[in-house]
Amino acid sequence: MRLRSSAALLVLLWAAGCGGEDSSFTEDYNRAVKPIASLGGDLGDSAAAYDDLAERATRTGRNLARLDPPDGATDELRRLRAGLARVTRSLEAFASATREKDPVLQRQAARRLVRWNEEFGRAETALHRAVGG
Repeated sequence: MRLRSSAALLVLLWAAGCGGEDSSFTEDYNRAVKPIASLGGDLGDSAAAYDDLAERATRTGRNLARLDPPDGATDELRRLRAGLARVTRSLEAFASATREKDPVLQRQAARRLVRWNEEFGRAETALHRAVGG
């Protein structure tokens, strides 16, 4: 199974300097998400590619954990981090199913990945709004 448009998997980066009340937080955020900002257009069907993406998402989660959000954005950042953790677990599950060559598990993992990614996107939008973007 091949998932297309990896950019659609993780809808992250704000435009640098998107304004808002705390441009320092925006700059810190953009640096924090750098590990997953350079995704290619097609991940292919290699388990190693999904493992790599999951590792980059894990690194991004650690980076996000170090951020100090502005007032009123703490809950949104917490939800974003939780959403990214679910996306990461789904990527790991997809990689495992790909290694096992199990199409049923791949479809299940892909469905979860899409669902959690959509939730993650909503959390990212909420965080963006909370910091005045």
